[in-house]
Amino acid sequence: MWALMHFIDNKNSLLETMKWNLIFLAWVIGICTLGLPQAHYLSRWSVLCSCILLGIALLIGYAKQYFLQLKNSQILLHLLIALAVFFAAVSFADHQLQQRLSLRQAQVHQAEVVVYVDRMSVLNKDNKQQILQVWDTSHQQMVHWLARIPAKQPELQLGQYYRLTGQVRPAHGYAIKGGFDQEKWFLQQNLMASFQVKQFELLNKPQALTASSTSFIQLHRGFLQASRLWIEQKRLNCRNWLMQSPLRHRGLLLALLTGDESLLDDITQQQFQNLGIQHLLAISGPHVLVFAMLLCFVLHHLIARFCPELYLRIPKQLLLSLPFLIGIWVYCGFVGFEIPALRTLLMSSLIVLAMWCQRRLSVFTTLLASAALMLLFDPFSMLSVGFWLSYGACFILLRVYQTVQQQPQQVLLGHFQQCRYYLRLLFESQGKIFIALLPLVMLFFQQLSWLAPLANIIAIPLIGVVIVPLNILATCVWLLSPSLALPLYHVADAAISILLVSLGTLQSAIPVEVQQLHFTPLQIAALTLAIVMMFLPKGTVPKAWLVLGCLPVVLPVHETQSFEFNVLDVGQGQAIHIRDQNKQILIDTGGTRDEQKFSLADRVLLPYFSSRGISSLDQVILSHLDQDHSGAFPRLNEKMPVKQLLSSQRPQGNLPSFDYCHAGQRWVSKNIEMQVLSPQEDDLVNAEYQQNELSCVIYLSYRYQQAKAHFLIMGDAGIQTEQFLLQQYPNLAVDVLVLGHHGSRFSSSPEFLQRLKPKIAIASAGLHNRYGHPSREVKQRLQQAQIPLLNTAEQGSLYFTVTDEGSLNYVVARNARLWLHP
Repeated sequence: MWALMHFIDNKNSLLETMKWNLIFLAWVIGICTLGLPQAHYLSRWSVLCSCILLGIALLIGYAKQYFLQLKNSQILLHLLIALAVFFAAVSFADHQLQQRLSLRQAQVHQAEVVVYVDRMSVLNKDNKQQILQVWDTSHQQMVHWLARIPAKQPELQLGQYYRLTGQVRPAHGYAIKGGFDQEKWFLQQNLMASFQVKQFELLNKPQALTASSTSFIQLHRGFLQASRLWIEQKRLNCRNWLMQSPLRHRGLLLALLTGDESLLDDITQQQFQNLGIQHLLAISGPHVLVFAMLLCFVLHHLIARFCPELYLRIPKQLLLSLPFLIGIWVYCGFVGFEIPALRTLLMSSLIVLAMWCQRRLSVFTTLLASAALMLLFDPFSMLSVGFWLSYGACFILLRVYQTVQQQPQQVLLGHFQQCRYYLRLLFESQGKIFIALLPLVMLFFQQLSWLAPLANIIAIPLIGVVIVPLNILATCVWLLSPSLALPLYHVADAAISILLVSLGTLQSAIPVEVQQLHFTPLQIAALTLAIVMMFLPKGTVPKAWLVLGCLPVVLPVHETQSFEFNVLDVGQGQAIHIRDQNKQILIDTGGTRDEQKFSLADRVLLPYFSSRGISSLDQVILSHLDQDHSGAFPRLNEKMPVKQLLSSQRPQGNLPSFDYCHAGQRWVSKNIEMQVLSPQEDDLVNAEYQQNELSCVIYLSYRYQQAKAHFLIMGDAGIQTEQFLLQQYPNLAVDVLVLGHHGSRFSSSPEFLQRLKPKIAIASAGLHNRYGHPSREVKQRLQQAQIPLLNTAEQGSLYFTVTDEGSLNYVVARNARLWLHP
């Protein structure tokens, strides 16, 4: 706090501003190392490094003041301080991470827990999700769990204690490049486990005290807790009232008011996503500022009417700044303190503080300072996409606004000229924002709607100027009298109807589908550099350099490794991606029980290929048509071009060029030779009845100069097929064996393992799967044969490469971040 006051109270010289910008930036960069294994090792020495650097900085400052006039000593001093702050941030972030990781649940088990309900639920089709305060008896402290409650069960009441019985499950998602990181999301949300509720019992305070602890009960006393609970109850009451109201677009009204999408229908969500305006559903700065400005507007008129002399004592801006901040605080609480709203709160607080101290802050410094403060209060915010989108979009909007302001002012005589001028500014600014936000869209969403600029031109004025103010005003009236608020909600509802009709007309007039983007991080970085150059002031760099920045985006992706063999983490299933130069092969796709509800293609495979810059597949081989091997193929085939498909059975639907896989088939490309070892062509007639045993068994050989490696992929084949392979191919060399049937005890016989003697065996399985794969028997056989076992359930995706010298290397996906470690 002292540092913040000193920052506000300084004279804001150029050098002083640079110093604080460096300090804030160093803190943000240091926090961004959170979760990196290298940062964890560095954190052991970071406090010492920070102290040493600060000591050196003090010595330089002392020597400069009393003895020496060191050239550029001031800049050196600032750099040393910034470096010390960076090390301090690394240590702080790692300490916070280790504390949070120590509270996570590690095993699936049945439990009976005492909980306190302080947040409303999120409604889904099948269940209700609710974040609960749980008394963790093993750590003797309060933690948060995400409870999943069956839709038929009644709502857990706010402010009440319950005894819940159910199944505890640790956070565990798919560890794969480009995919959604569930562990990271749980960590960022401060959730230590998920909990499937089976039974619950309401407890009074004495019962809760007996079943938990005095410290747990005391957490829920006090003014702040009571205020938060009151706000949460009002949010719930508002949702329940809107749910029962005759309003047509009640779901969108609620989403635009509080960010709660519980009542939002799938059609509207899909429409906003297809048009690239889903960001408008998030509570952002304008929502918060509208409420604060309405509050100040009312207060101003009350003061002007009843106590105008107050403005003679205190300037109007200073007097209204405090209620302005209070309004922002209240609305942030009403929307659940989401990151975009918190960013507005922090920036507004800094601006008000500077105004009271009679100091000026640059916009860039304010933005950096608010980001540093947010990461000081909650370092896990940097794990949220919302943090980067909020601050990135805010910086871009400010920069676009500056470029518009720098344009020469025009003398506008008539209303028609003014209208044309502001329309041109609107179109121009939206075009610039669309271009500037491209890297963030490519990085986080991997898809793009070309209608987004036009849709934003329609939606932003309607939502920002009409719908949101009416919505907030109606809610303020609703707090006093719901019947009086209904007409205002009807007007907002009518405005939403106009919005949706306009957006529907735009979609019909220009039927452009959402485009899937396939760019590597390096390509996105190059495009970002080109866009930064484009927005630099004229004359800073030659505009021709933009072409150089855009070249990596349009040129083919060049991989440093000529060959990759990647066993992807798809849960209880199998998917293997093979790349030879620019040839892309996928063996199996994995699949969930219900691909309509959770599409593995949309959530895992397509994001993975997009992050690798892969837009099409040359060959897909489905070992057989079990759901866990082929379930994701129909959706993958719909969204991504596939040149050739092979399988032991013919799938239904529209297919690319298809052929049955059988022994004797062989393909040779630049560095690899791939052949099918089983089943026999004559046996394919029985594939429908013997799907597992007649799986396509693929043998892959890689050769480059002196390097060679051999991979055997067994599908779901069992011991019978293994015996056939040993007879037909007695000298089969295998370095990597993908175990048959995910490591089932009916596969991977002792003789098969002893004869092949692979260097590594892989089980592609899901964590805590109901089949117990890989089985205890197979683990024992591998141990007896001294064959190391890798399991995607524990290690995540496995990325194999072969060096020019012939060494087989692999990277474990769960080693990339500390929170992914098993």
